[in-house]
Amino acid sequence: MRRPTMLTCALVSGIAVATLTVRTMADDRRADFGLFIVHQLSAHSDQLFGFEHPLAESSVGPFDGADNTKAIDVAERLYVSLVSSSVASATDQIALWPNDDRPTHLFVCDEETTNPAVQRVDLSKPAGSNATTIVTGLVSCDPVRRTPWGTIIVAEEAGATGGLYEILDPVSITTPIAVLDRGAGTTSDPTHLVKRKAVGSLSFESFAIKTNGTMIYGDELAPSNGNAGGAVYKFVPTFPFMGTGPVTLPGLSPLASGDVFGLRVAANGSANWGQGAEVGMGRWVAIDRAPAGVVDANGNTILRNAQTLQKFTGFYRPEDMDIDPVAAEDGVFRACWANTGRLNFGGRTTVENSAVHGEVLCLVEQPLASAPTGTVPTVTKFVVGSQQLGMPDNVAFQPHTGNLVVLEDGPTSIVTPTGTQPRGNDLWICLPDGDDDDTLTDGCVRFASVKDTSAEPSGFIFLGSGESAFVSIQHRAVNDAAGAGNHGALLKISGFNIRRDDDDHDDHDR
Repeated sequence: MRRPTMLTCALVSGIAVATLTVRTMADDRRADFGLFIVHQLSAHSDQLFGFEHPLAESSVGPFDGADNTKAIDVAERLYVSLVSSSVASATDQIALWPNDDRPTHLFVCDEETTNPAVQRVDLSKPAGSNATTIVTGLVSCDPVRRTPWGTIIVAEEAGATGGLYEILDPVSITTPIAVLDRGAGTTSDPTHLVKRKAVGSLSFESFAIKTNGTMIYGDELAPSNGNAGGAVYKFVPTFPFMGTGPVTLPGLSPLASGDVFGLRVAANGSANWGQGAEVGMGRWVAIDRAPAGVVDANGNTILRNAQTLQKFTGFYRPEDMDIDPVAAEDGVFRACWANTGRLNFGGRTTVENSAVHGEVLCLVEQPLASAPTGTVPTVTKFVVGSQQLGMPDNVAFQPHTGNLVVLEDGPTSIVTPTGTQPRGNDLWICLPDGDDDDTLTDGCVRFASVKDTSAEPSGFIFLGSGESAFVSIQHRAVNDAAGAGNHGALLKISGFNIRRDDDDHDDHDR
């Protein structure tokens, strides 16, 4: 994969001092080469990540101040501004509208309430009054995306029966649209809000959408009692989007009809698939809709039941997913997602009784005309979690660099010899994989940490320049005139210094 110029320059500029240091370390068998690499990532963070002095540790809370911008600590030279304090308490993922470069609105899901379920944030209005509810009646709305054909899709992280809905002409909605029957998919305005049964039902957390409407997504399910965790699926539209948009009529969307395939990791024709086979080459297997329980009375395909019968590869709670923009420039479709795992406590704890570390995996599709869907999927590891980088949830690629941001959704305390200490969830940024022999990131650093230890970060998304990003801070414990409570906040983190391959650098979104 092409290495960004920024990364190459940084490594070349540091090679002299690194060589001298390694020679010194070679004479000392007690030297810790891994710790040396950690120090190099920090020392060269300006060249590698575009900011200075990553955070050495998670923030220590609690913080319940009314100033939302103080609820998160960031690395030196980054700065935080308030976008909205009127969003719902559990605001989750974010979509930019109408484009990534100069958005006028944001669309957000609330994962804990049915009213609101989806809100529209007007960036031209004051932070205290810029959120408008446009959809009610969904359960645990979590992922939201802007599609290449000019619509917004949202979906429910609601177990086996979670549904996906498409919002058409979302800026024009003035009265909240109600989902009247989740199973049947009926809504109070079927012209603007439509359930897309063709993609199936599961606990949605992520999408990686190709321009023609083909979509990769996962089922946010943990393994239990020996049963596999959530599978990864591929939707292939019957009528692909041909680039003539935006789509304003429900029947013209590529999501209106199509076929769903489950991922089974195993070499083509091999019988060695099942538990333990989670990375490597695989194949897409068409969903068998014939067995009882796979399709319900409302015509929803219950993909979790299909997985049980067809034994698709299971992962530990597949979460958020994003498409690698640098790979896409080279004509390669690469989507990476987080498997959350499970921790009870965070880094440097003296107690941990559920230390299943999370990870970030990546899927690359290679064309093969004879394969189902015309491609062969290959899954590789990219980020290996730890007690410090624990329970990864949201991920977001930074434009122009290939760096990947990873957000924690983990425990907010650690157990020390002197008692329990609050510990904020962290935001990490990871380098692309270089030209070495593995597939792993070349290193990650902590660039932010949530100081409000009752809250969690979610929905991180970069603007098109890669210099700024939006992030949700869920259920803040603000102690103000309204009383300590469950508040939501939408923030903007700015100041990432991007070194592009070209000279037409523009900082319009600062």
